[in-house]
Amino acid sequence: MKKCFVLLGTAAVLAVAASAQLPGRRSGPMRVAMLADGGTFADSSFSQNSREGLEELLYSGAPIFVQFAEPYSPLNFERKLAALAERDYRLILGVGYRMAPAIAAVAADYPRTLFACIDGDFEDIPHNVQALTFQVDECAFPAGYLAAAWADRQDPKDAAVATVGGMDVDSVNQFVVGFRNGAEHFNQVKNKKVRVLGGIVGSFDDFAGGKTLAYELLDAGADVIFGVGSISGNGGIAAAKERGKWAIGVDTDQYNTLLDQQDVLLTSCLKRMDRAVVQVVTAALDNQFWGGTRYVGNLANHGVGLASYHDFADRIPERLQKEVVDIQRRILDGTISTGWEAKPIAKPKKKAKAEAKPQD
Repeated sequence: MKKCFVLLGTAAVLAVAASAQLPGRRSGPMRVAMLADGGTFADSSFSQNSREGLEELLYSGAPIFVQFAEPYSPLNFERKLAALAERDYRLILGVGYRMAPAIAAVAADYPRTLFACIDGDFEDIPHNVQALTFQVDECAFPAGYLAAAWADRQDPKDAAVATVGGMDVDSVNQFVVGFRNGAEHFNQVKNKKVRVLGGIVGSFDDFAGGKTLAYELLDAGADVIFGVGSISGNGGIAAAKERGKWAIGVDTDQYNTLLDQQDVLLTSCLKRMDRAVVQVVTAALDNQFWGGTRYVGNLANHGVGLASYHDFADRIPERLQKEVVDIQRRILDGTISTGWEAKPIAKPKKKAKAEAKPQD
């Protein structure tokens, strides 16, 4: 097998030619593109985890040719998507909720090109688009419970937990609401008074801003920081390390990506974009891509979850670990509500509509 890696400005192009084609698949590699909606694929979080799904397929020998691009400005999304469709990319994946309106518009002009949008949703999903969404409140709720319990053990006189959010959007707020309600659930069942603090940086790529906000929250008494906002959230976790406190990661297992903060990470809320990406690309390869549908990653299908406790596996009491598992079980059977209620989906502008059907 032969692999080739080429870096072109902000776009990384990876190609792989398989020595033998799998049964039922087209000859030659399928062209796949992935675009970030303004962030970087080296954020140690959201976009990087999405990229890792494609890399997993590449390294396993899947017959695909891949381009990664970071157009940064939403003003460029439609133009970049259309350019890729014109260059015969079979499947184009947009990473981030801001990509949804552009995908809806371009998908109407290129009905035989397949699109997927991670975190983007549609009132009426175009026939050649799949929306990849995640019920992250289901992993944030037990994480909030764990954080509150840990804060109470470490600082019983004035325990507090806090969130450092990137932007005031649903993809962040869903984490925040689940985390906050999980901490409040701990207070209710344990008759405690752990305070829940938090704030918004206003950007996903402001590491310094994340640190500044975290410093304010730590000064206010926060014992555990939940960094929810890509690079901005990473800044919050770094501040927790500097102050000798603890943190919870987001999107991917940040124990493996934030090496300098490993020893303060209790766990991470996993949002398995990588698995969703593998599924949608594999479906396209097998001519089983179902446009017009929505994938929802949740606890039941392992689309969300909690990472290992790593260095804290022997420090977090066994009883608390069992309580966290029980909370996840009760979320699954419906006896615990995370308290998150999604807002109605805004209908993006698009030019065509068709019923869901498998793509040729």
